[in-house]
Amino acid sequence: EMSGEEFRKFASADAAIERWIEGNYFQLGLARLAAFKTDVIAMDAFSPEVLARLADAPKDEPPPPDEKAEENLKRASAKPTKGEYLDGDDQRKYFTELDHMELALVGEDVVMIKGSFIERVAAERGILPRSQELPPEALWDPTSLIQGLKRAGDHPLPFLVSVSYCWLSARHPDPDGFQLQILAPLLTAFAKWNRISTSHIAVFLDWCSLPQEPRSTNDAAAWTRAMQHVHLWYAHTTTSVWLLTRVPDGVTPYGARGWPQFEKSISGIVNPSHSVLDMGMLRAAWVSWGQVLQDCKVKPSPPVAPDAFATELLRKAFTEDTDRELLTRRFGEVFRGAVGCAELLQYPTLRWSDREAVRIAKLLPLCEACKELELQQNDISDRGAKALQMALGQCPQLERLALWGNCIEQDAQESLLQSWLQAGKSPIGLEMGDQRKPVSQVMVDTSGPSGRANAGPVSPKSPNKGSFPMSPAAARRSADELAALQMAELGARQAAFEARLHVAINRISTTLGEVGDAVGGTPHGSSLGSTPHGSLAGWGTPQLLSPVQPGPLLSPVHRGARGLLASPSARTPPGGYTPERVAG
Repeated sequence: EMSGEEFRKFASADAAIERWIEGNYFQLGLARLAAFKTDVIAMDAFSPEVLARLADAPKDEPPPPDEKAEENLKRASAKPTKGEYLDGDDQRKYFTELDHMELALVGEDVVMIKGSFIERVAAERGILPRSQELPPEALWDPTSLIQGLKRAGDHPLPFLVSVSYCWLSARHPDPDGFQLQILAPLLTAFAKWNRISTSHIAVFLDWCSLPQEPRSTNDAAAWTRAMQHVHLWYAHTTTSVWLLTRVPDGVTPYGARGWPQFEKSISGIVNPSHSVLDMGMLRAAWVSWGQVLQDCKVKPSPPVAPDAFATELLRKAFTEDTDRELLTRRFGEVFRGAVGCAELLQYPTLRWSDREAVRIAKLLPLCEACKELELQQNDISDRGAKALQMALGQCPQLERLALWGNCIEQDAQESLLQSWLQAGKSPIGLEMGDQRKPVSQVMVDTSGPSGRANAGPVSPKSPNKGSFPMSPAAARRSADELAALQMAELGARQAAFEARLHVAINRISTTLGEVGDAVGGTPHGSSLGSTPHGSLAGWGTPQLLSPVQPGPLLSPVHRGARGLLASPSARTPPGGYTPERVAG
């Protein structure tokens, strides 16, 4: 804060301004410094008196009426631009609220395709037409779509699905319908799981959703505008992203292409992990959406820094080299809006190791607004804690760091706490809590009492190489580690059991809903299995281990079998139907 006199002295000479910039170099940061210098250079000639009047002006002084009216007129009449999406503090809202998606759709630069149309074309063994040739019945009305997403009630809400895939030829991305025959059954199973029709699924598929070549003058203008918000459809929290990573033999693989790499990278920055599915990992003989969720869930990983992503794109294949620069800019916008401007970064219970912790430590200086970082219940040990410790000095805004439930030794904890206090942070902000011992991989000795392997020799030429003498201390360590491995395996089996149980419960829920419809219950598609829109829980991709939502004929079922059996209303729902009777 400066008075008018102080500001006159400060702005009386360029050398004073330059000295002030140099003195605050690290506080401003490189990006802010470059922007500040650019603004100073671009300023018109000014005098200290003019700057003094600006400094003494009220902070909440409104703009002149004519300028404000002109700005409102421009916003009401002009099509959406990149600047409107990413102004000021609205960068994160760009990926979480529907207002910006509505702006992108009403201009008709982007269209959403009905899942029922894709299903019909696949049943006819055809191929999808380009955007300009789609029949009207294939398209979602943008107003109806947005109103449906905002609507609360018993009506089925539309689900948004963005498809990331490889173009198999320059003239048509899927000339033989290879990927269409993968996508259509997935849409059918997804609709059945959520108890809706495929007509309630809105699909973003670039070949059908964006103007394609050959383009008219209007099409080219629409394409240019659409490229300004192409990242919205893969990074928005209301969308589920399906990665069609499987390609025919002899085709450039998914991971070697620039556009698919961009779509995959940005989809995991904002979206919940269970909203991003890699369909290339799906088993061959799958029959239900529950199997899709089990096979295709993408393991979360730390966000990639913009400069690292730009370097990675240099090794990817592009049809148009100019796309590389475009995607680099769009990725930077997603990173700044979702990570750089976030006050809370949450990465708990992801089984991250030191490798991921080191990557997070390198990202922290770029997270200028981050006040809380949650890394609890992972597999981070001393090396990861040391990397986080070294980054504390570059994170002045960080107030809370949760690391409990990891594998950090006592010495590393004390060193981290000392650095935390030296950085001027409150001791209560560093949450270490109880740590656990790391589970290392060990070789299990299956030899008998004599020390020789019971299962026979390793090879015919070395009959005695199946066993090695072990010291008592080594044997004790192996026993402890083996016990830890057995506990970990038990936990994995328990998680798998809960996943199978959840799938079974959803099947029971579907049956109960159909019974409810038959006896005059709520309309089909309005109760069980659906995830309420508007939350970050993942639209259209129910989490396997999450509780089933309460429905008209079934009380809340908690995780595990005990909740199903212990709830009286779950044993005997209204109408006399029981889950056991219906399942039978």
